[in-house]
Amino acid sequence: MLTKKKKSKSKHKKTQIFKKYEIIEGKIKRNFKQCPKCRNILAKRNNRYYCGYCKYTEILNNKNNLCQTVN
Repeated sequence: MLTKKKKSKSKHKKTQIFKKYEIIEGKIKRNFKQCPKCRNILAKRNNRYYCGYCKYTEILNNKNNLCQTVN
């Protein structure tokens, strides 16, 4: 009787929070966009910024300029 190989667990990656903030002259600067509705971090996708909490979306054009806002 043949048995299947046991599936290995995926390894958890830590969030690299140090890439999201900078300290300039003693002040904290955010390196990400915030949602204007709920102030959560917007996720960057291929052609848009997306808030997973309130579903706010900003669609970008090819030159990475803000083109359209979808609620």
